[in-house]
Amino acid sequence: MNMENLPFEIDNNDYVKLPRSIKTALVDGYLRFEEYSVLVWLWINANPRNGKAHVSYAGLSKDFKEKYSKNHINRLMLNLKRKKWIWFIGQQGRRSSFHVDIASYPLSNGTFIDLETRSKQKSGRSESATDEHSLAEVPTEVGDVRQKLESEKSALVERFSFNSESSFGRSPKNDNEKENKNNRSTRRTVRSFSPKSFEEERCLEIARYLEEADMSFMLSALKKYGLAKLEQIYQLMRDSPERSIQKKGAYFNSLLQTNQ
Repeated sequence: MNMENLPFEIDNNDYVKLPRSIKTALVDGYLRFEEYSVLVWLWINANPRNGKAHVSYAGLSKDFKEKYSKNHINRLMLNLKRKKWIWFIGQQGRRSSFHVDIASYPLSNGTFIDLETRSKQKSGRSESATDEHSLAEVPTEVGDVRQKLESEKSALVERFSFNSESSFGRSPKNDNEKENKNNRSTRRTVRSFSPKSFEEERCLEIARYLEEADMSFMLSALKKYGLAKLEQIYQLMRDSPERSIQKKGAYFNSLLQTNQ
């Protein structure tokens, strides 16, 4: 091909190293194509000295010719963060630009970004004072629900932090036992469950966090409430102080029922 006929000039001195593992993740279903597209875009636009991409949701939407809305870009970024491809400080409704760290990004000094170490450093008190008390991972369009959830969180956390079994709500064990008695032939254990969609993949992750033994409750909740609601409450629990909730399943179900 005659390079002179190209409508743009290729600079052989301006390039980035892009790992084939990203393509493998796409082919194997660990990345959706939209997530893959955003990740590659971030990778190409990152600063090679520090492995950071400076972006905004509005800017990314514009870069993709508004094929993806700002809210959709928000979701894709949060998905990439949960899957540990990138890390950034939660935005909690902010509209300004922010920095995104990219996992295993090859720096100009020959080293690579250690995302786990960097995220831990940035999660210290100095940078996370505001993040710690916010639902930073909740998509923009569900922000209206956040305040109501937050107002009820303290009371529910306290209620489900006692060692005694509460008559309020459920426990993962109780729900699974009831479900299994009625549906032993259709039992789907968390350990052996194989997700068939992105929604089921997210439900599996939440079920593991809740220490559920069976997927019946999560799949039923997905059908009844939708993924957005499950994601809201999951993130609310993740933002709660560690060890403050002893009965995760009961607390999760109570939040679902009190915020229908």
